[in-house]
Amino acid sequence: MYRRAMPYGLGLMLIGWLLSAAVSPAQTPSWSVEPSRFQSSMSLTGVVEQDGRRLGAAGDLLAAFVGEEVRGVAGPVTVGSDVLFFLAVYANADGEAVTFRFYEASTGLIHDIAETQVFETNAVRGLVSAPLVWTTGAAGGPAWQVDPAPFAASMNVTGTFVVGERRPGSGALVAAFAGEEVRGVTGSVDVGGTPLFFLTVYANGPGETLTFRIFDPFTGRVHEAAETLAFEANGVVGSVTSPFVWHADTATHAAHEDAPAAFHLEAPYPNPFGTAIRIPYVLDAPSPVRLTVYDLLGRVVARLVEGMQAAGPHEAVLAGAGLPDGLYLVRLEAGDRVTTRTVTRLAGSRKP
Repeated sequence: MYRRAMPYGLGLMLIGWLLSAAVSPAQTPSWSVEPSRFQSSMSLTGVVEQDGRRLGAAGDLLAAFVGEEVRGVAGPVTVGSDVLFFLAVYANADGEAVTFRFYEASTGLIHDIAETQVFETNAVRGLVSAPLVWTTGAAGGPAWQVDPAPFAASMNVTGTFVVGERRPGSGALVAAFAGEEVRGVTGSVDVGGTPLFFLTVYANGPGETLTFRIFDPFTGRVHEAAETLAFEANGVVGSVTSPFVWHADTATHAAHEDAPAAFHLEAPYPNPFGTAIRIPYVLDAPSPVRLTVYDLLGRVVARLVEGMQAAGPHEAVLAGAGLPDGLYLVRLEAGDRVTTRTVTRLAGSRKP
């Protein structure tokens, strides 16, 4: 009989002490804001929904961003029978485009929020009786789950994955399998700009061959990883400074079509940008598509796509030449669905 390994949360705590990394034992993202740096604030009161279902459990977080800078963070508060987020957003000037992200502690996934706001000093938006609604995109991944209770032993794997030359994006998943049985699953955690997966794998005996599958939210595909491991009770594979690397086998991804592509506007890159920025997105069905870039005054800067497109991954490029430095809003419309992201143009930023 094998003893159960140290809970992985405690292991992450030790990593945090040793490296002073911005990752907590609960694997929460390192979202924080220093109000003293800003001259103004506004107050937002709202609820988070996904597919009509209210979200907000212990450990969940809602964060406001301008570009990639955190401008406010709040946890859920139970008010009567509802769960609300009371979010203070900070800025130094009116008119900045504010976007939102939601961290779901139970899955370790970070979801983009469809709605945006424009910053206004001292504005109060949403009430307890009439809250704003922040709508998350569905995780879009396969329904991988594991119940640790039947297993007597565990091992921990700290790793990251590569699909071609791309790092995993938010919503990515890694799962361990013994045959076709899920033995562990986790989402990514940003550690110093590197997406890492802290995966606990369960078994009852040593020597079982573990295979791995990767869910890539950019394409909505499940890939087999080329790497395998032999289970070892209390084993530790990889570390924050030297992670284990899974390489996605793109030749075999069609064997697992249980994760259909989801409508998704992936993070444009590089962001901030100088000469040009790439804007990847995914369509889950053939659709009339409009991809438009606006400035903060709502003026059209560029119409990058307008017309029918097939289902699957696509990419557009916005040239930076002639654009003033500042924030821009990228808006993707496909049929009756809309999603947005903000990008920042800074002269001298790296090329894509």
